[in-house]
Parts: sequence; structure tokens; C-alpha cells
Amino acid sequence: MKFKCCDYLLNEIVFAQSSVIPCCCSPVHNYQTHFLSDFNGKEFSIEEYLSKRDHYINEFKSGKIPTSCTGCYKIQEKEWDESYLINRIIITNRTKCSCNCIYCSLVTTSNQSKQELNTRQTYDIVPVLYDLYSKNIIQEGCIITIAGGECTEYPKGELEYILYMAAFLNCKLEILSSGMFYSNSIKRVLNASSCVLKISVDSGQKNTFEQIKRVKAYRQTWKNIKQYIQDSSKNNNSLVLIKYIIIPGINDNLTEVKFFIDKCKRVGCKNIELAVEYLWFYKNKNNKPSDSIKETVLYIKKSGLLISYESQCEEYLNSIS
Repeated sequence: MKFKCCDYLLNEIVFAQSSVIPCCCSPVHNYQTHFLSDFNGKEFSIEEYLSKRDHYINEFKSGKIPTSCTGCYKIQEKEWDESYLINRIIITNRTKCSCNCIYCSLVTTSNQSKQELNTRQTYDIVPVLYDLYSKNIIQEGCIITIAGGECTEYPKGELEYILYMAAFLNCKLEILSSGMFYSNSIKRVLNASSCVLKISVDSGQKNTFEQIKRVKAYRQTWKNIKQYIQDSSKNNNSLVLIKYIIIPGINDNLTEVKFFIDKCKRVGCKNIELAVEYLWFYKNKNNKPSDSIKETVLYIKKSGLLISYESQCEEYLNSIS
């Protein structure tokens, strides 16, 4: 059936701090649609999940777009495969991270202090993944995204178990990391698995890095990136991708981006993901890009490196020529 909907709602599941939601756009869209609220890691209710999912799908079919989804870039009208199988799992239940990035949604939208976020307790995701597997709702080749806080700061053994489960389930991995701490577990999956490691550096110079990240780890981060790239060099199914989030007024200038591209080439990076700071983007996406943003984007496009775009701002960045 052809109707307006979203692949996130149909086949994606996000394990947030205390709930299970269809997507992680909530900081921007004030997302109120939940599959499971007040989730604490106990047995996953497949019945409740499917009931909520079907409720939202039927709303879309009737032409009634949920208020919190209105205007979202992911909504499109087409023939949808309504399979209930999950093809992407995003793990974002933990909030501890030694970085304090000025754009981090946990920092900018949370009513908790950074100290509270770094000490906050939450559920163990590993039994939940096994529960999903036992109920046969994970699609073969599913993508598992390991996101916030910082996966290399998970409780001892948790990251390793997640990576083991991903291999057991034959899932593809997407790992988001600050790059501050080198992980032998990530090294092993880069050596042997289907894995994309994304590290947001957002700068080329030390002072800009410290302004954005609000932590002194510039040299160590680039050193770790270089090592990760070497770790992945013999595996065609793995990739280390350095991310540059444009923050207007801070790193949208030629001086910064020239240093960034030079650093990327020095460590052997061939792949960059480009994005725009999300709060600024949603306020300004309908306006013409400033000259500084144009110069920044065009310099990166002409760098000779392989460029991809964060999906929410892909059309905006692609239009710059």
C-alpha cells in the first residue's frame, strides 16, 4: 500500500535512556511517540511494541501524521514493506562521556548536569538484545548502531558483549565514538567484521578542538584515529570515517577546514562525513547557506577525499556548489 510514512517507524528501534522509541530525532522534534515508555531493561514486550507500532502506522495510513512527526525530513510517500522485522537497532541508553561537546543533545536538551549524566545508572542492553533474538524479530543483516554516551566508557565487558552479540546475529556495526580512548575491542571488529567507526573531530586545530569538545585530548584523539585506520586497512568490510560537524561561527572557515583536511590526509583517512550542528540547522535549513558555510563545504568537496553526508542535512549540503 502506498502511503506517507517513515522507515524509522516501520523497522528501526532506539533504546534510549528509559524508553524505547522509533527514532532519535527527539531533541529536535520533541518526539512523544514511544514504543515502550519507562523501559528498564526487563523483558521486552513484543506485543506492546507491535501494538504501538501498528497504531502509528495506521495513523499514517489514514493521513493523520503524529504532531511530533510533522515536518520531519524522513517522511515520504511510497509503497512500504510492512514487515515487522527490525533492520536497525540504535543503542543510546548510556550517557557517560568524558567529552562535553557544545552541540551534544544530552548537554543542550537535558535537565541533568554533566556530572549527573556521567554517573547516571541505566539498564544493561545485552540481555535485551538476546531477548529480541529469541523472539525472532531481528532481520538478518540488521545494523546495530552503538551511540551515546561514549562506548569506550561503558561498564567493563559491556561493549565486548554487544560486539559479540552483533557477530552472533550476523549484524553490521556502526560505532560512534569520540576517539579519545583507544579500544582493543573496536580494533578486533575493524580487523574482522563489517563495521563503520565514526569519530567526530569537527576541527583541525588544537584550540578549536578544545573549544568544541571542552576537553584536552586533541593529540590523543588524532593518534587513536591513525591507529584505527591502520587496524581497518586489511579488511574491506570495515571503514573509519571522520566526521566534521559544521558549527556556524566556530569552525565554518577556510583556515580551520584546511587544517582539518591536512590532518585527515596525514593519518591516512579517505572518508569524511559532513554535517551541520542540528539545532542551528533546523532553525536555518530553509535559508540560503552563508558564504562561510559555502566556502567550508566546497573546500571539503574539492579535497579529493570521499564525502558522505549526515542524512538529515544531505539535501542542504548537496545543494552547495
